[in-house]
Amino acid sequence: MITETTTTTEPEQAADLAALQAAAAGSEEQGTQTAEPEALRLDLAQEITGLASVAVATMGPMFPSIKTIYTQQVIETAAQAVAAVCNKHGWMQGGMMGKWGEEIACAAIIGPLAWQTHQGIKADLAAREKEKPTKPEALTGPGPDLTAPVPGAPVAQTTVTFS
Repeated sequence: MITETTTTTEPEQAADLAALQAAAAGSEEQGTQTAEPEALRLDLAQEITGLASVAVATMGPMFPSIKTIYTQQVIETAAQAVAAVCNKHGWMQGGMMGKWGEEIACAAIIGPLAWQTHQGIKADLAAREKEKPTKPEALTGPGPDLTAPVPGAPVAQTTVTFS
């Protein structure tokens, strides 16, 4: 069983973590499951709900409209419909994640975490760039007149002779 001791600051992250843990628990129980079909439908629906919730949380930062379209109620309803069809035809009786459950769960948690880390570092670097002092621009205007006499210097006299 997955045990998580980290604290989350956002309620949706906590809900996503709980859904993922439920999905992972469903994949752990698949090997010892000898329940009747009704119980199997419930487990498959919960697993689909957990995976869909994680997918929404993963893609939500990149596509904000997904979070408004796929609410928890929509996900649960769709998962129950998909699980009913799968159970009717005998599909996915070993669960959604099968023998790769732990690896998929790890990727589903690490993926969004890596994306948030990337976005945070990018924002930190942009803020640091704004805080840098800017170099003063070169002064523009008339430059020194190199043909003018230097004050305090003896004035040369020009003598013209005609022959």
